[in-house]
Amino acid sequence: MKKVYIYNKYNRFWHWTQAALILFLAVTGFEIHGSFELFGYDKATYFHDNAAWALIILIVFTVFWDFTMGEWKQYVPSLKMMKEQINYYIFGIFKNAPHPVHKTKYTKFNPLQRMTYLGLKMFIIPTMIISGLLYFFFFSSLNTTNELNLEWIAYVHTFGAFILLGFVFIHVYLTSTGETITSSVEAMITGWECMSDEDAKYAFEEGLNVKLSEMKSELGSSSLDTNRLLSDAFDHIDSKFGINTDQAMRNAINKSGVGYFKIGRDGIYQEVNEGWLNLYKCRTREMVIGQQYGLNRTPEDRAIVDDIFNRVMKGESVHDGHVKRVCKDGFVGYHILAGSPVFNNDGEVIAMEGFIIDTTDKQ
Repeated sequence: MKKVYIYNKYNRFWHWTQAALILFLAVTGFEIHGSFELFGYDKATYFHDNAAWALIILIVFTVFWDFTMGEWKQYVPSLKMMKEQINYYIFGIFKNAPHPVHKTKYTKFNPLQRMTYLGLKMFIIPTMIISGLLYFFFFSSLNTTNELNLEWIAYVHTFGAFILLGFVFIHVYLTSTGETITSSVEAMITGWECMSDEDAKYAFEEGLNVKLSEMKSELGSSSLDTNRLLSDAFDHIDSKFGINTDQAMRNAINKSGVGYFKIGRDGIYQEVNEGWLNLYKCRTREMVIGQQYGLNRTPEDRAIVDDIFNRVMKGESVHDGHVKRVCKDGFVGYHILAGSPVFNNDGEVIAMEGFIIDTTDKQ
């Protein structure tokens, strides 16, 4: 099993804050209905109202964040693999079958989850908020002519509360269907999801594809041949970078002019491909392997590379580095640098590997 970074800090913040607020609203709401006594009616009402406003504020910020960061795409409904996912929950889960849909940072939800969460965000939560606000403002101006209307608003709000609680119970149960019984909960605490080797490989490949696509778009349209060759390399990705195991991927990258590198945690080059050697105009790997990554950097760009290396060593993937290099013959070139962390089985970062794409002709 391997650990893959799936949930960023805000993902975890809003998830646990929303969960705490919903459970607190449930406790105080049922006390208001007279189901039990904990805080007392007056305090329960006060706590319930303020928790509701806190949840509304959280939702507003989260919606803004979803659209700003592109997270709204996670909720776009799809019927693809829906049947397989339903069969998994009904039958496969009891036979220890593999998950039919791979989870990645860019596709966190399976088709059934997408439909459920979309319904929750588009219908259940808005129903609770609207009915709660109507009840709140309606109650403050209550008179003898509108008691019946107030009763129906309360029924709608309570009905929505039961649906929301049902979702919470099912959600808690499904957290046990991860790679281990606690892996999903741990992932929501640390951000790192424990996955099978196959799922981790798929998650890594999708992340790599996204980064390569972003780098490719940065190249613009003036280097059509480079773009075409980069696409060829793109099509051959079927293992972790494919540098050491897939000759087709290696050949495609070399032809495209994309340089691959791997740097240990000590900052020492462990591997480079022919594309990298060509970009730096080095004849052999022996000229590079065992050297510090600051090799062939201009002084002003060393700080940029140091920052990228330090970020990757903390577990972050970087794809926006635009730096200069000093080639072996003294020529100064430019390239985009993308780096990702390499983890051991304990989830510790042990190296950095990535690509450089030449952009000298655009300077």
